[in-house]
Amino acid sequence: MDEFVKKVKEISAMLDTGRGLINEEKIIAFENAANNLESGIDKIMEEGRDLRLGIVGEVKAGKSSFLNALIFDGEDILPKAPTPMTAALTKIGYSETPSAIIHFYNKNDWNAIVKNYEAYNARLNEMYNQYRANFERERSSSLTSFGFGSSHRSNAAQQPLALPSNSPQKANMLPGAGIAASSPNGGYRSNMAQSAPVPDLNNMLKTIEQFEIENMELIPAEYRACKEVYDMTLDRLPDFERFLGRVDSIKGDAYDTKKYLEQLNEYVGANGRFTSIVKYTEIRINNKMLEGVEIIDTPGLNDPILSRSRTTRKFLIECDAVFLMSYCGQFLGAEDMSFIMSSLPGDGINEAVLIGSKFDSAILQYPRRDSFKNAYLGTARNVKEQAVSNLNDCQITDSNYTLISKIKESLPPYCVSSIAYTADKQIKQSGAVTGEYEKKVVDNFKKRFPDFNESYLLGMSSITDVRDKVFKETRANKDKIVRERIDKFYDSQRLGFSGLLEEISVQAKINRSDLQKYDKEELENRLNESMENLDKVRLVVKDLFSRAAVDSAWRIKDLSITMRKEMYQHDDIEVRHDSETKHHKSTSGILWWKKESHWDEVIHTNSADILDAEKNIRRYRNRCLEIINNQFKTLLKIEELKNEVKSVVMIAFNSNDKDFDENTILSPLKTSLSRISIPQISIDMGKYNEMLDSMLSGFASNGVVKNEHIPELKRAQDRVLQEMSDDFVELIEESGRNIGTLLEWQGNEFVDSIASQLEENMKNLRDRIATKEESLVRFDKFVEAVGDAKKVLRKGG
Repeated sequence: MDEFVKKVKEISAMLDTGRGLINEEKIIAFENAANNLESGIDKIMEEGRDLRLGIVGEVKAGKSSFLNALIFDGEDILPKAPTPMTAALTKIGYSETPSAIIHFYNKNDWNAIVKNYEAYNARLNEMYNQYRANFERERSSSLTSFGFGSSHRSNAAQQPLALPSNSPQKANMLPGAGIAASSPNGGYRSNMAQSAPVPDLNNMLKTIEQFEIENMELIPAEYRACKEVYDMTLDRLPDFERFLGRVDSIKGDAYDTKKYLEQLNEYVGANGRFTSIVKYTEIRINNKMLEGVEIIDTPGLNDPILSRSRTTRKFLIECDAVFLMSYCGQFLGAEDMSFIMSSLPGDGINEAVLIGSKFDSAILQYPRRDSFKNAYLGTARNVKEQAVSNLNDCQITDSNYTLISKIKESLPPYCVSSIAYTADKQIKQSGAVTGEYEKKVVDNFKKRFPDFNESYLLGMSSITDVRDKVFKETRANKDKIVRERIDKFYDSQRLGFSGLLEEISVQAKINRSDLQKYDKEELENRLNESMENLDKVRLVVKDLFSRAAVDSAWRIKDLSITMRKEMYQHDDIEVRHDSETKHHKSTSGILWWKKESHWDEVIHTNSADILDAEKNIRRYRNRCLEIINNQFKTLLKIEELKNEVKSVVMIAFNSNDKDFDENTILSPLKTSLSRISIPQISIDMGKYNEMLDSMLSGFASNGVVKNEHIPELKRAQDRVLQEMSDDFVELIEESGRNIGTLLEWQGNEFVDSIASQLEENMKNLRDRIATKEESLVRFDKFVEAVGDAKKVLRKGG
């Protein structure tokens, strides 16, 4: 390709010798195309240069450890977030000089976090008040059994609930948010049993802090997540609001990666100042394994920030391959399958690779006391059987069919152990396992399996298999795709440049012939005849363009109606109905009067994926663009107009000049007709994604809405579709007006444009008359050079 660019530039320089011999417009057209050639190639290389590899899986699936082993040869390069809920998406790529771009949450993102944080407090208050009411009933019942009446209510029970002053929730306290942490009341004694001690019931009442710790798991995960983010942010970054929506960058030292990673830790590390408000990061590291590769390391399940989930899906849909990671001990369990169904863009995944993580832990938990070899093979077999079973049990729908098919194609999964790989590397470097955690794992294997030895570590890790059989093969396939794209671009460019050279050659030959046959006066006469012929068809051509402008306006209106109707073909959202039986038990009374009760509760849940709405919106957009850009070509009948204009002009010239060479007028006519083009309509999804996000903030968990919030999803989708429909209609009508204006303008200027080109060409010939012989030699050399250039392009440059 570099050689082709070089040759095209040489040809462009050669064409400068034709200035003054032919119309310069054609030489300029070739020159502009040559100048744009490199940028076109750069664009293709930029679009297809990197292999995009997505890493997805449940929280604690071992994604960072896996990448550290696969890409960074076991070094702890990727820092771990302090909690799963603050783990941000990370794009990792190559650069000789380390760098990073950090994108913070914007105000809309933060508002969603605050909304869920407040919902956490409300839910906690509701649960605690219920607990307190139950405690009061049991306390009253117990005191009555001791002989005390209701007048002996404890002071603690009568106090209004109030959070402690040091509670992080105090600033957002709702009514009844807590109680004092201690109570001064002493015990009670029964009238019927003066000698028997009565338990101190007041001190048995839990504070809201104690209750929260014990019952936090009963609060929805998205609420808990936002509480973590909110509390951490206020603790580490009190002035966080001034950072919202900001983009920071880091420039590292090519020879000091350690210093660069220390800077990066401020944004993504466990103790980072900004970690909790980072939406996603783009980091570049000087590591040869990353050359030509871009890795998308995604957060885990239950991402509470809808826009961050969308960012993840946006990056994943551009990936060439996605590594789906799941713990070998419970491979592709319910949470994994839920995540796959709700988060992965099934219609955009090209290749899926199943990775079973923490293979070492699963082997150590192998149920039978057996040899290492049998435990290894048995565990791998169990992982495969789990994968097949869980995928077969998955309900296949139109929306997930392609994705599930891709995943099934990748069976069996690769079972990997990052810790085994790191331990093997330590042995190779120093002769022994040096890491504390690695040493513990190896010791456990030696105790569990007498036949185990350290030479098995590398094979058990399977990291090299994934690197060689998956990573490198995928990269090789990507290179093939890039080469094919470049080859197609090269062929199209070669044909385009050859076509321009052919037009230049034809024009040069015509001009040489005219120069040789005619003197100055005859050239003037021919030009005048041409102008007279053009004047004869001027009104006819203008009328053709005017009729085309009127027709286009009516057809555009019909197309707008089609866009409105099409919207209703993309508004269905699938609602799933699930039932779950939960067993409950409760204890009433105290001490020896305690009584335990049991009962079952059937919980019915309706749920819908936001992904369905996103797909509907995206498909409506794509369908509208397809209809518009295809029908513009037929509805506006531009090609038909061009043929009519060409026919009228050519008839006028042919009927008046027996010696007329049609190429004399065809060349300027073709140039003028090329200016009549159909606009390409396009519309960006960003506005509509943000609109959907803002309307669904606080309703969604991991891309799913449930029960009473499902109508909110439907309303939000319909509003976005309506907004998009309005925008499409506006774009169509604006394009219609622009097309009408363009056609009217072309009708007025078309004949003059051809005349101007003929005049310029004839002026060049008149100027050559004085040096006819010399000019004929110049023409011969130029035509020969153009012919040689065409041969070069035919041979491939």
